[in-house]
Amino acid sequence: MPGFFGRLLAGTGALLIAVTAAQAQGTSNAPARPWKIGGALGATIPLGDFSDGADLGWHLGGLFEYKQPSLPVSWRGELTYHRNGLKDDYFANQLPEVGNLSGNFSMVNFIANAVYPFGDKAKTARPYIIGGLGLYRLKATATYQGIDISDSQTKFGINVGGGFEFALSGFDTFVEARFHSVFTDNSSTKFIPISFGIKF
Repeated sequence: MPGFFGRLLAGTGALLIAVTAAQAQGTSNAPARPWKIGGALGATIPLGDFSDGADLGWHLGGLFEYKQPSLPVSWRGELTYHRNGLKDDYFANQLPEVGNLSGNFSMVNFIANAVYPFGDKAKTARPYIIGGLGLYRLKATATYQGIDISDSQTKFGINVGGGFEFALSGFDTFVEARFHSVFTDNSSTKFIPISFGIKF
C-alpha cells in the first residue's frame, strides 16, 4: 500500500507540473492586450503656499492605459480625487478675529499622461517616467459657527514624475511619485502625490 500511495502522489505531482507548464506556455503565446485598467491610492503632500493652509492628505483614483505596439510610450488617462484637511492654527493666526476653522481642500483631476519605461520589458521590475497635463477642479470648504463657506475654480495644470512597475501573474503593480503644478490664481497650487497602484 505505501508503494501504491507513493506512486499515486508522484503521478499527481507530475500531472500538476505538466498542466502548469501547458498553461504557462499558452499564456506566453497569447497576444498581449494593448490596454489596461486599474487604480491607485496614496498620500498627497502639499507644497509651497498650498502647504501653509493644507495638511497632509490622501487620494484615490482610476486609470486607463493604452500601449501602441509601434511606439515606446504608453498613454494613460486618469481620474483622481484628492482631499487635504485645513490647518486650523494657520487660519487662526491669519484671521484672529475668526478663530479656528474646520474644513478641507479637495481636487478632482482629469489628466492625460505619457509613460516611458526603461530597461528590458521581460524583467519583473522596470523604472519609468511619466508626465502630462490635465484639468483640475479645486474646492476649499470651511465651516465657521455653523456657516458653510466654499470657493472653487477649475484650472489647467502639469505633472511630471517617475516610478517602478512590477509585473506579476495576471496583473501589474506600481509605486510612483509625481510633482503637480496647477495654474491657480495668484500663485500655482503645488503638491506631490505618492501612489501605490494596480493594473489589469
